[in-house]
Amino acid sequence: MAPGKIDAHHHFLPRPYREAGILGPTRPGNKTPDWSPELAIEVMDTHGIAEAILSIPFAPQGSDAAALVRECNEEAADLRARFPGRFGHFATLPLPDIDASLAEAAYCREALNSDGFLILCRYGVDYLGDDVFNPLLEELDRDGAIIFTHPQVHGTFPVAAPAVLEYPFDTTRMATNLILKGAQRAFPKLRFILSHAGGTLPYLFPRIALAATVISGALERIGDVGEAFRSFYYDTALSAHPGTMAALSAIADPDRILFGTDWPMAPEAIDPSCEGIEALCASATLPGAVMRDNAARLLGRT
Repeated sequence: MAPGKIDAHHHFLPRPYREAGILGPTRPGNKTPDWSPELAIEVMDTHGIAEAILSIPFAPQGSDAAALVRECNEEAADLRARFPGRFGHFATLPLPDIDASLAEAAYCREALNSDGFLILCRYGVDYLGDDVFNPLLEELDRDGAIIFTHPQVHGTFPVAAPAVLEYPFDTTRMATNLILKGAQRAFPKLRFILSHAGGTLPYLFPRIALAATVISGALERIGDVGEAFRSFYYDTALSAHPGTMAALSAIADPDRILFGTDWPMAPEAIDPSCEGIEALCASATLPGAVMRDNAARLLGRT
C-alpha cells in the first residue's frame, strides 16, 4: 500500500462549528484550539501522516442541530475536494433526532461520499446500543457503515479534566452496552470504531465476560464474548503506552487497531503519539499495519 500514516482520529473545527461556541466550555481556559486546513496539513506532513479522517469533536444538539450538522458535513466535503487525498470524513448526524439523522445519513452517502458516521457514545441518558437507536442502526447496517464513536462531556471530577477519566469511561460504558445488548449480532455489517483504545474496555474484559454469564439472556444475544470484543475497531489516540497497548492487543483483532492522534484536541500529544506507536510497532508489541494498512483496508484506500 502507499506510504504515509492514516490518522483515523483527527478532528476539524469548521467555521460554523467554532461560531456556535460548542467546544469552548470543554477546554481549559474556555479556549478553542487553533485549527485551519493549512495548519492541519502542516502537522500531518511533520509527522508523516498522508491522510486524516476528519470528524468534529462533539456533535451539536438542539433545535438548530440539523442545519449546523449539514454545514459541517458540507465543509468537510469541500476540504476533500480542495485537498485531494489528504482528508477523509466521518459525517456527523443530528442525533438524538432519528428521522433527521436518517435523512442526513442518506445525503452524506449519496451526495458527499462520506467515509462513515460520527456517533457520540450517548445522548442524554441513552447510550448507543439502546433500542431508541435501532431504526438508525438498522438502516446503516444495510450498507455496512463505519461508525466512529466518540465520548461526550458528561459530569466533572474536581481534580482532573473530563478527558482524563470521563471520556474513557463514557466509551467503556457505551461499548459494554453494545456488547451486552448483542448489537454486533443484531447489526453484523456495522463496523464500530472505539476511540482512545476503547477506554478501559481492555482492562475490564474479564468482568464484562463474567457479567455476560449472569445477566439473563446475555449470552444468547452476544454469542462469543471474545469475538464481540474482537469485532470492534480501536484507535490509538492518547494511548501510546506499552501497558495500554499490551492490554488492547490481548483482546483486539490486530487487523482492527488504527492509528489516531486526536489532533488538535491534544496538540501536545501529537509527537509522543506518533513516536510512541511507531516504537511499539518496531518492538512487535503492535503490528506495523496499525500505521496505515488497517485503516486503508477499512476505508477502501489503495
